[in-house]
This record gives sequence, C-alpha cells and structure tokens, in this order.
Amino acid sequence: MGTYPGLSAGIGLRAQHHEEIVSRLPPVGWFEAHSENYFAQGGAHREHLTRIRAHYELSLHGVGLSMGSTDPLNLQHLRELKRLVDEVEPLFVSEHLSWSSASG
Repeated sequence: MGTYPGLSAGIGLRAQHHEEIVSRLPPVGWFEAHSENYFAQGGAHREHLTRIRAHYELSLHGVGLSMGSTDPLNLQHLRELKRLVDEVEPLFVSEHLSWSSASG
C-alpha cells in the first residue's frame, strides 16, 4: 500500500471559524472547503482561505456542479473551480455526483 501526503484527519472549514483558525493555528491536519463558497475573487472569504492555506493543506469539495443532471456541464462552474484550484493548490478536489439543477 502506498503512502499519501497529508494523510491525517481534517475538518470542514466554516466561515464563522476563519478568524480563530488564522489567529490560533489549531493542530489540525487539513481543512475541507466547499469550493463554491470561494468562487468570488477577492473579499474576506477568499483572503481567509488564502491565509489558512499558507498554514494548512486543503481539500476542495463541490456541491453545485450537478453532474447527475441531464443538463450540459456548466463550463463557467468548471472555470471558477479551475481558478480556485490553481490558486490554493489543494491536495484533493471532489464533487458531489448529484442532480442539483434542471433546465439551467
């Protein structure tokens, strides 16, 4: 069995904890962030994510791509995800295989 970088317990990153994480730097292996919460460039959320990433590994998890839908893939969503991935360089990227939209 191979080894994986960052193999440790992580917790979900929530906006109400951003300031405390940055100021206290708790002993956590990594944080999972919901991708869509950080698509907007600039602003406090994106700044906090960048600051947290300076100290921790990240995993990005999306919930809004709607890959199970009969609609075409949302290319704008994928562009936003790529921009975020390029910026924060997460260990992992995952997405719900769900049907969360229909007809747009």
